Amino acid sequence: MNKGILTNKMIFSAIFFWGIVFGSSFETDSARKEIYFPATVTSSAGKEIDVAALAKAHIMIVVTIKATWCPVCRQQLLRIKEQLGDFEKCNASFLVLSPGSNEAVQEVKFNTDFPFPFIPDQNFSIAKKLDLILSPEEIMPAIVILNEDLSVKWIRKGRNALNFGDAELKYYLGCANWI
Repeated sequence: MNKGILTNKMIFSAIFFWGIVFGSSFETDSARKEIYFPATVTSSAGKEIDVAALAKAHIMIVVTIKATWCPVCRQQLLRIKEQLGDFEKCNASFLVLSPGSNEAVQEVKFNTDFPFPFIPDQNFSIAKKLDLILSPEEIMPAIVILNEDLSVKWIRKGRNALNFGDAELKYYLGCANWI
């Protein structure tokens, strides 16, 4: 076999591997266009959530999950739950946005024991505003930080089994460095 062909295959494989690991996510400060999260939402438990009041009292973080069946998304919630002590240092509060019925979304909340409200986005109205429609049944996994006025301050799109985004979130917020 020709050494040049083998070398080209190896280079392509390396680029392909790194593209899968790191190419499915990116973060940005949301300065290009104003996107606003709704001031009130209804949780999967049927409770009205005053997001506007929460955003004035806390650093408001929205974690989106691709679908209720997504194992990587569930793992993301478990990872954040394990680090809540660090996030509490910077007064962070969370909402979880998910496609699916109230029952299916509530099941994810129960199975992950994530202690924050879960918001079913059954008609994708919120995901559409955030430009996070992945498919007719899926929301792009993302982590979103809201400003006090509910505009998007920072967004980190994408997630995979090797790159969850919680490290980038902690770095952006600097929570681990707070006293």
